[in-house]
Amino acid sequence: MARNNHCGLIPGVVTFPLAAALLKSGASFTAIVVFVSTSMMVGVVTYPVKARYFRHRAAIVRNTLALLFSFVVAIILGRILK
Repeated sequence: MARNNHCGLIPGVVTFPLAAALLKSGASFTAIVVFVSTSMMVGVVTYPVKARYFRHRAAIVRNTLALLFSFVVAIILGRILK
């Protein structure tokens, strides 16, 4: 049996069905992309573990860059899929 090792606020098995429901209810592609990418890449719950292994500064930089990258990709995809 496959294990889901994601320890974010929303597990991956919930993220995609929730994204589909949001899309059906009229959410924009940009909002969906930001939601999915941040829920997969930005680890709020896993921050203490990252900070322990990579130090606080690296963990903060990683989460910040992941958040910024999510918005950049969302804006690009939003313009492409318009």
